[in-house]
Amino acid sequence: MSLLVEKLNVHYGKSHVIFDLDLSMADSEVLTLLGRNGAGKTTSLLGILGLVPGTSGTVSIAGSDVSALPTYRRSQAGLAYVPSGARCFPNLTVLENLDIAAQRRSSSNGAAPARWNKERVFELFPALAELKANLAGGLSGGERQMLAVGRALMSNPKVILMDEPTEGLAPVIVQSIGRLVQQLKQTGVGILLAEQNHQMALKVADRAAFMEKGRIVEEMPATQAVNSEVLHRILGV
Repeated sequence: MSLLVEKLNVHYGKSHVIFDLDLSMADSEVLTLLGRNGAGKTTSLLGILGLVPGTSGTVSIAGSDVSALPTYRRSQAGLAYVPSGARCFPNLTVLENLDIAAQRRSSSNGAAPARWNKERVFELFPALAELKANLAGGLSGGERQMLAVGRALMSNPKVILMDEPTEGLAPVIVQSIGRLVQQLKQTGVGILLAEQNHQMALKVADRAAFMEKGRIVEEMPATQAVNSEVLHRILGV
């Protein structure tokens, strides 16, 4: 398993917000978290990252328990995060945003793993190559999203947590994000996708997990979820 979350509970102060979260992901798998606003999708990602510490439960990356580790150590173990709003460092150039996230990873068996570097990111996003000297703050929404994903890849992750990557983007950019997720899957990276746009999410995902009031209430193959009763009940579509 590239990612295994077992019985993760998260509190904000005295408020219990995530209840016994169980998730598992294989290599190259896309799992989408679906639910209404406030259901707990983003908080689940933050709990997995350790940005909001879990009060109980475990998080494992490629078989290694990282539950007691701070966020930067979880990143070193193979987790990467693409936050909502495609947040980048606005006063740094595209190139500097990528450089700041670069992380070398050694292989446990001595073999050289596939490396993500600036050249490979620019192959994936040719538009970024043309903008590499531009400040990130001057990019369009779609360009910032590409940069946010490219920056995540620079850490050579095993799993990318993507939080609402299509938020506020034009339909044509939403389609390109869907194609991007499918491209990333082909590279062997697992993706946990928290998304409001269920149409896009179910097109690219292998499985769907539905959240309601901080709990996973149903999980099924994405193809089955498209016309499911739970989709209509939870999302009202």
